[in-house]
Amino acid sequence: MESKINVIFRSCDIVNAVHNAPRPFDLDKKTLIKICFKSLYNSLKDYDYTITVLGDNLSDEMKQFFSKFDLKLIEGVYGNDKSIRETIKIAEQFNDDEWVYFCEDDYLHKPEAFQYIIDLIKNKERIVPGKIKIKQLLRKREITLLSIKRFFSKPNLIIHPCDYPDRYNLKYLSKNFIYHTDLCHWRQITDTTFTFVMQVKDVKKKKKVLLKSSYRANDRYLSKKMYGRSFFFKKFLCLSPLPSLSTHMHVETMSPLVNWKVLVDKISKEI
Repeated sequence: MESKINVIFRSCDIVNAVHNAPRPFDLDKKTLIKICFKSLYNSLKDYDYTITVLGDNLSDEMKQFFSKFDLKLIEGVYGNDKSIRETIKIAEQFNDDEWVYFCEDDYLHKPEAFQYIIDLIKNKERIVPGKIKIKQLLRKREITLLSIKRFFSKPNLIIHPCDYPDRYNLKYLSKNFIYHTDLCHWRQITDTTFTFVMQVKDVKKKKKVLLKSSYRANDRYLSKKMYGRSFFFKKFLCLSPLPSLSTHMHVETMSPLVNWKVLVDKISKEI
C-alpha cells in the first residue's frame, strides 16, 4: 500500500525573507511562492496526497493563485512562530500511519522529489544505523571484540529533502551514515529547518518538542531534541538526499550540483 503524504504548506507573501536574505534569480516573493508551490504540486501529481495551505495574512493575489488548485486553504494572521504551531495542530488530524510534509513556501522541488521520498519510505525497514564495533586483527583475520547497538528500538525516519552546501565545509564535516534505495543515496544529517517529512504518529509522540521549538522558530532546539547523531535513544534518524531533491531559495544556501535556474524558467511558464 502506497504511503499517503499530507502536505502542510506554510505561506506568507508580505515578508520577503525572515532574515532579509537575498532571493535568487531576482525573484519577488509572490513569484517565488508560486514557482515553489507549483514545483511541489508537480512532484506530487502521481501519488496519494492532500495539500493544506496555511496562509498567514495572504494577499488577494496569492489567494486567487491557490484557488486554482485542489487544496484546503486556511487563512489567518499568525506570525512565524504561531503558524508553526498551527501546522502541528493540523498534522494531528491525519491518520497515524500517514506522513506529513511540513513545508515552508520558499523550497523549490525537483519533479522526481516525491518519487524518491516515497521510495525511501517504502524501504525504510532496511534503513538501520550500523553497530559500533571494536575489532582486532589476529593472524590476518579481523575478530569483533565488542558490538554495540546504537538504539533500543529501530529509529523511525525524518526526511529533509534539501542538501545544504555548508555540509561540505571543512568545519562542518563529520562521519555520517550513507544509505541508498533503488533511486537515490541518502545521508544522515543532524539539523534541519522547519521543512521535513515525518510520520503522523511521530508528530503526536513528539508534540511537546515540536511546540516548544516553534517559539522564536528555534530549529536548533528542534534538531537537538529530535535527531540522533551517534545514538538513537528516543530520537529519529534524519536523512537528506544526495544530490538534493529541493533547494532553499536563498542565494547563499542553494543546493549544489543542480541547475535550479533551468527548473525555475520551466515552471515560470506554467504559472
